[in-house]
Amino acid sequence: MNNTKLILPCLRGVIGDWVYYSTLMKAEQIYTWIKTAKEIREAKSLDEELQRDLKERKKQIAKYLLIDKSRFFNSIVVGIFEGIPDWREFDLSSAQEEFSDQFNKEYFKESLGLMIFDGSEKMFAIDGQHRVAGIQLAFEEEQKKEIDDKMLLDDQFSIIFVAHIDNALGMKKTRKLFSDINKNAKPVAKRDKIIIDEQDISAIVTRRVLAESEYFNDGKLISLSESTNLDSDDVLHFTNITNLYDVIKILKRNFILPKGTYEWDEENIINFKNVVFSFLKNIIQSKNEYRQFFIDKSISLEELRGNNAYLLFRPVGFLIISKLYVEFERRNNLLFFLENINQINFIFPESPFNKIVWYNGRMETKGVNQTLAFDLSLYLLNYYPIENEKNLLQRYRDITKNEEASLPLKIVLKKD
Repeated sequence: MNNTKLILPCLRGVIGDWVYYSTLMKAEQIYTWIKTAKEIREAKSLDEELQRDLKERKKQIAKYLLIDKSRFFNSIVVGIFEGIPDWREFDLSSAQEEFSDQFNKEYFKESLGLMIFDGSEKMFAIDGQHRVAGIQLAFEEEQKKEIDDKMLLDDQFSIIFVAHIDNALGMKKTRKLFSDINKNAKPVAKRDKIIIDEQDISAIVTRRVLAESEYFNDGKLISLSESTNLDSDDVLHFTNITNLYDVIKILKRNFILPKGTYEWDEENIINFKNVVFSFLKNIIQSKNEYRQFFIDKSISLEELRGNNAYLLFRPVGFLIISKLYVEFERRNNLLFFLENINQINFIFPESPFNKIVWYNGRMETKGVNQTLAFDLSLYLLNYYPIENEKNLLQRYRDITKNEEASLPLKIVLKKD
């Protein structure tokens, strides 16, 4: 129980059978008054819907609040129980006199006022637990700073209050509200996140590579469709933006951020973009199919898309080649990989990946199939652990549905 009152300006509204109050709260007020579902007994009965793992997410949110000057949140929905705050309507008589012809007295009287909490009430986040926990952590960290260095002093967070009745029927109604909010809120599509995200270095670099790469024709070779797949009959695009993003995320595995810096620092963005450019240059100049299309321009997308025969011109193939690149870079054997990659056949049906990621013109992109194709590539290049080859053979037989199958012959390698 709080010993001080909390007075907030509110808009009162009604949707269905919910009466809600929209207001603004400072970080300190959120820290003092609002609890997460984990912290109050009454909310634990809502665990199936309300309980979330807050630990890692709240750190990310706190970091965002304390660093980003353009920070913004949508409204946090907060349930009130165990007390009834006092609602004081504003006196709008003077406004009524001035605007009598257009003034709906009852509407304005019921919608504008003050919400006064005497401290007996309890509050918990119905929707926005991560944001509440992040705000509270950021507020705690700011207490160690001088006042001139504090970021959150002037922030006002949008809060929507609803009344939670602490009985079986009330809990059911609150659970439904939580479910409705999350079920009907359309998540941001992956493509849209890539286009707008200003903190994810992979998204930022994806946009820059798309616009600046010498190979993608000012971005025209990259589809901006919302689908995570590329149509099998698409003869205009090498791949799509989500596949390019996924490849760049794979390349990030070997990119180490300098200590004390953030992903979105311009120097990090430039350095990582150069890593991606190096990958594109190395793989396109080294792999025959890529060289023929991007540099020599001796083969067209119409030919490359015929019967899905060219694996490296399908999103799954681009992913596999990037994973191999990162693996050999990690092993400090990138030159060996680039010198030998042409000895692996990625063209069907002769490719050793036949019946693994390709079945008579149809692509198979399940995770287990991709993993087998990756491991099989290491095996062909004589970089797969000998002690694991028996298991590799069994996986190969399982996926190809042939218990008599043998692993493909290892290729004759150029010197390491």
